[in-house]
Amino acid sequence: MPRFVRLFDAASETITAFYDALRRGQTDRAMALWANEDFVSYIRADGTRWDGLEQIRSGLVAQFSQSVVLIDSLDTTEYDTVGTVVHTATEAIRVGNEDAGQNTAQLIHTTYVLVHEQGDWRFAHIHSSPLPPHAVEQFSLMMHARPDGLH
Repeated sequence: MPRFVRLFDAASETITAFYDALRRGQTDRAMALWANEDFVSYIRADGTRWDGLEQIRSGLVAQFSQSVVLIDSLDTTEYDTVGTVVHTATEAIRVGNEDAGQNTAQLIHTTYVLVHEQGDWRFAHIHSSPLPPHAVEQFSLMMHARPDGLH
């Protein structure tokens, strides 16, 4: 029986694998998710910009030497074409380990741009920015009003 692949689900799986690599502090696993091009870039919520695979790798190594990064996706939207996916997410990000209850989550918006490369979805660009205080309040009200019971 033929197996049908849902092409754009795989882009979301790439993002989930990235979250897991950040949570585990696995640089090589995180780097395997990037397009094999020097044009890739990663702008973190603190404004730090890493251009190219070497800067991204070095930045992740430095990050993981201090702590892992925990990300929970709270709300997402995805725009897709045949060769590109733009995935936007509102996320809660914490730095530290999962057992450290004192870590306060920061709400951020992140845009992931993925390209289809050699049969897989790979990151071409990630851009995160913090939600301003008024947006945090609006987002909180929206999440409490959702009919799916999220509260």
